[in-house]
Amino acid sequence: MHGPSKNLKTFLDVLNANPRPVAGATQGERIAYATRFANDMATFIANQLRKDFEGILPTPDGKGQESRARTAKGFKKLDVNYSTSQLGLGLGVSLKHIQAADGKSSRYTKNYSRNDAELRAEAMDYHQRQPYAVMIGLLLLPYDSCDDFSGGREPSSFGAAVRTFRNRSGRSRPDGPLDLFEKFFIGLYEFEGEERGRLDFYDVDRPRPPATRRPLEGEFLSMDGFLASVLDAYDARNNPPMEWADM
Repeated sequence: MHGPSKNLKTFLDVLNANPRPVAGATQGERIAYATRFANDMATFIANQLRKDFEGILPTPDGKGQESRARTAKGFKKLDVNYSTSQLGLGLGVSLKHIQAADGKSSRYTKNYSRNDAELRAEAMDYHQRQPYAVMIGLLLLPYDSCDDFSGGREPSSFGAAVRTFRNRSGRSRPDGPLDLFEKFFIGLYEFEGEERGRLDFYDVDRPRPPATRRPLEGEFLSMDGFLASVLDAYDARNNPPMEWADM
């Protein structure tokens, strides 16, 4: 049985800890891989946030994966969970991962509607109970989801993801819509080739997303940019900067 992976300092560590299923793998093997990948990815994200959020779960050794947090409908499991006795749930990160294109359409879009419905319910339940909680959504897609534009009116799978999940982002106030996340990102990654281990983040609120190509430098965020954006969203809710008049 696969236990929690340790020493997940880079995204390449996550990939190396989870060999992708071979062609023709059974559904059970694919599901097991998806679970391991999601758990290790949650630990990796928590590791990146740990210096600013002491006590965030999972722990560095992978304990506390899918930890419980209080919602309006009892406890639910949360991928990345920063809670304190003073704040309750202060910051949560919900991860979704689509590992491969659909065999029939050769696109990644098959489960977008289902994932969006699950995320909507999750944001609603957490915010109804804890309206000051900052919720971050992250959908992980291989980079080749940007490459499947085939002409016509439909964008690439990446473009379709931005179009779908933009409607799940943008909750800027604690009295804002309960079913929105404060921020939502598409995490684009390379799992093979010379750039294996590359991971970039696209903010779905960014205007004019590319519909037929990969995001260019300056259109996506590095890991540092992603972490800064998460911290800005948290500070805006819990420690908003004071703006003074000009001299």
